[in-house]
Amino acid sequence: MARGARVPAIAMLLMAGSAMYSLMPAAFMSFGGLSRREALQAAGAAAAVTLGVQSASADAQGEPTVAFVKNLPRVMKLQDAVDKGDLKAVLRGEKDFKRLNTYWRNDPQSFKYMRDLSEELLDSAYEGKTDQVKTLYAKYVSKKEIQVMNSLPPPPAGKAVTLGSYAANKYQDDPAKSAKLPFFGGQQFDGDYSK
Repeated sequence: MARGARVPAIAMLLMAGSAMYSLMPAAFMSFGGLSRREALQAAGAAAAVTLGVQSASADAQGEPTVAFVKNLPRVMKLQDAVDKGDLKAVLRGEKDFKRLNTYWRNDPQSFKYMRDLSEELLDSAYEGKTDQVKTLYAKYVSKKEIQVMNSLPPPPAGKAVTLGSYAANKYQDDPAKSAKLPFFGGQQFDGDYSK
């Protein structure tokens, strides 16, 4: 879900809750049933659950992966600056470190570790400690996920599937041509996961 959609959703829930609260007659809410306070608490709980689903949906749409794919090359390009001792270039990469750290936001321990490591690295660069920046940068890029991504072979020319081209169909308006496109090893997925 888009990042800006949360505020209108909250506003709509608050308006609906206040309308429900003001339009309910006192006779409707008897002492044996649900009180107004309980009704508002239930509405608040429903709102919290709804917003939780939206953030889970955002993660399912690949936001952590996009943060990794987009910012890892930028952080890796800082290797030359680190080796040369160009601490100003390292400091210019602060946003890239912070954006890359969001990849680990769903794992609080890893996120805290990477955030603290990058903050220490940037503080050392600000203080002019070249040797410490080299050590911390090596420690930062030795994270398992970064090592795996850097060890992958380059994609074949012209055959790369990126996040931007995933599920793209240049024959979108022509069902006959779309049916001939190779999916999942030359076969179209029929909805049965058991095969």
